[in-house]
Amino acid sequence: MALHAVVLAGGSGTRLWPLSRAAVPKHLLPLGPGGVSLLRATIDRLLPLGATVHIVTVASQAAGCQEVAGGAGLPADSVIAEPTARGTGPALGLAVRWIARQDPDAVVCSIHADHHIGDAEAYRAAIWAAAGWACATDGLVTVGLTPTYPSTGLGYVALGRIRSSRDWIPPHGSEDQEALSSAAEGLAAFTAAGFVEKPPLHQAQRYVADHTHLWNTGLFAWTTTAFLRELRAAAPEVDDGLAAVVEARAAGDEERAAELYAALPNVAVDPLVMERTRRLTVVQAGFPWSDLGSWSDLHEARREGGDSDGDDNVVLGDGLVVQSQNCLVDAGGGRLVAVVGAQDLVVVDTGDAVLVVPAAKVQSVRAAVERLRSEGRSELL
Repeated sequence: MALHAVVLAGGSGTRLWPLSRAAVPKHLLPLGPGGVSLLRATIDRLLPLGATVHIVTVASQAAGCQEVAGGAGLPADSVIAEPTARGTGPALGLAVRWIARQDPDAVVCSIHADHHIGDAEAYRAAIWAAAGWACATDGLVTVGLTPTYPSTGLGYVALGRIRSSRDWIPPHGSEDQEALSSAAEGLAAFTAAGFVEKPPLHQAQRYVADHTHLWNTGLFAWTTTAFLRELRAAAPEVDDGLAAVVEARAAGDEERAAELYAALPNVAVDPLVMERTRRLTVVQAGFPWSDLGSWSDLHEARREGGDSDGDDNVVLGDGLVVQSQNCLVDAGGGRLVAVVGAQDLVVVDTGDAVLVVPAAKVQSVRAAVERLRSEGRSELL
């Protein structure tokens, strides 16, 4: 079974406004190692797996994704464009059905394009392990991480019984197959006992203490057969709609494909399929990870990368911090931004907008975006 990696590159990353916009979403921003885009960093991490890489994005972002894909050496048809955004459920269904036309026996891994990964080798080993368990169980697989703190902003997956490593089937296709398989076999795998989305603090604290739950990273694996079987059981109307979309697209009728796709529900893959299946395996991995869901996440990722000063300040662009601690200053607006006597502050200047927010309130940036939207300020979105 050949390995295919589907990279989800959609959304606008509103919590990283004003840097992230609809026209230049988070995954196309130069936030990866060495200033590359997060999408390019993701592709570069995947290439040693020997997988066929596909990028799923919305039509309005397809050109930007194709440019990044071309720079990474991927063919132009590696980009699968949704006619309109319909959430990760239909997006992955579209990708899996399209891949199944070319390779009915494919093993597919679903990857997010905009995450920060601190250990590429451990990340690849986790993907390799998940792909192997997808082959071994004929079911769905998710990768979980041991919580390092009681997060109330992340989803959790509950651990069931441990699986025997003797049942694992190694994938194939990578030049580093032996090393990958050796690392992957060292990762524990469990049946899944359920999902919990963004629990209250006391519950998250219990998960950290009793080791019964892992953070759900949204990194999934399955065979095309297993995913389409589970989708059919969970939402036959969605499966029928996607089959019609793929048929229309294969016939060259993009107008009909767009019309059919727009009629699908806007839903994430988690509630659509992953939370309904009874054949789910969890691989327990250990690589440093962040979904970069806020300015504080980006600040922490930059600190881990060695970009901070002795007071944990991170300065990007023409910024200056004086007598300040734990501040993030992103001065990309073409002028000096000076922060004096501040603590735990985020300041972002993009030229047409300036954001100033305490680090403890970065999750509320989305509220500013919604306010701008309600006031018709589309030029800033």
